[in-house]
Amino acid sequence: MLIVTSAQNPTIKLIRSLDDKKHRQEHGLFVAEGRQVLERARQEGWEPAYLLATGHAEPWGKAALIQLDERVMGQVSAQKNPPDQIGVFRQRWTDSVKPEGVWVALEDMRDPGNLGTIIRTADAAGASGVILACQSCDPWAGDCVRATMGSIFGMPLVRLEQKAFLSLLKEWPGESVGTHLKATENYRRSYAAPTLLVMGSEGRGLSDEASAACSRLVRIPMKGGAESLNVAIATGLMLFEAQKL
Repeated sequence: MLIVTSAQNPTIKLIRSLDDKKHRQEHGLFVAEGRQVLERARQEGWEPAYLLATGHAEPWGKAALIQLDERVMGQVSAQKNPPDQIGVFRQRWTDSVKPEGVWVALEDMRDPGNLGTIIRTADAAGASGVILACQSCDPWAGDCVRATMGSIFGMPLVRLEQKAFLSLLKEWPGESVGTHLKATENYRRSYAAPTLLVMGSEGRGLSDEASAACSRLVRIPMKGGAESLNVAIATGLMLFEAQKL
């Protein structure tokens, strides 16, 4: 097999363009780096469109295997120490929310690192899925995918516009529980199943519309001087409390 030695190769140029949200949306693809992450993808039944490798790589379904020299891999990778394998996958969205277990709904989540951490934590806590509501950032962005450490392949993701999101909160058959700084009820409590945990954006928190649509609001008490917690930390506390793990 020929080894690609130029970043001007048309396929390599396409893959590098996926750093840009516009091109990720256009092609419906995203990049995942490293053997451990790719192993999780295999376990979850994903198959890459392209598999890039600097050394030996086992065939993976119908994936196009492309051998690169280390210099070109360094130009493709977003990491300071490039891995020896990179997979390019098709984006996968779940069409609807099945009310069972614990779901996490994120309103206007803007930071891909926070989103990736939340997806990873939801996976660790055994959540049923993550809902990205309103103007949430792109889960297929490189910063988000890296932060998930492979959990992007094991966690169902659902997109909802505001109207559908608010309707879901009002119609949820168990409890839709929002976190709010002005809430009086402590988050350490029993949660009725199925549970929908509702988290607001990093800057303004939960919107007034979403707060009003939740069946219950809780707060995470803080003894120190900080006004609020990082949203990924707060979501982790809520998830493990709701699951009683």
